[in-house]
Amino acid sequence: MKQILFLVSLISFLVLLNMLPSCKSKKNNAAVIAKPTVIDTSTFYDIKSFFLSEIKEVSSTPYYMYSIIKRDDKRTDSFAVTKAKFAQLANEFVEKDITTKELKPYYKQNIFRDLSTNSITFNYTTPNKQLEVQNIDILIDEETSKVKYIFIRTSKGNDDSTIISQFNWKPGKSFSINKSIVKSNGIQYGIQQIVNWNDNLQEQE
Repeated sequence: MKQILFLVSLISFLVLLNMLPSCKSKKNNAAVIAKPTVIDTSTFYDIKSFFLSEIKEVSSTPYYMYSIIKRDDKRTDSFAVTKAKFAQLANEFVEKDITTKELKPYYKQNIFRDLSTNSITFNYTTPNKQLEVQNIDILIDEETSKVKYIFIRTSKGNDDSTIISQFNWKPGKSFSINKSIVKSNGIQYGIQQIVNWNDNLQEQE
């Protein structure tokens, strides 16, 4: 805890950039993107290892897992989720890792205290709209030093649409993936998928 507070005292607050979606193709491939001139040398929070540990815990525990899919047209589907399907869906979070040597130089870390939630927030942003992962927020409980929530925002485009996604993970309980698809002709629709294994569903609605 003292280490986190020490980091907070050293790192100045950054002005967060408004991240507007672009209809250009966005790839999580740093090799084709011009490298930044200023690189954040901080040690980033290892979300990949965190998600893998969560997946391992869920896979080794006899939870009843189920998924709910909600669409803009009000259709709702609900079905049981196998451990294999859970791992497949959860892997979308693992793939949002930005700590690789190819991607890390494009992101900036900001750490601050949120008195309203009694949390330490690790925030990661990039000014580069070509990268898929645009923003990550990791909320750490100030008293227990455990992760309370992880929020990831992504933007990915192709020739005829742009997909803005919000990935939310509640440790030990549930996760959700909310996608907003905007077509080049202006048509827009959304899909939300919730995967629950140990949570109160009403908290997700």
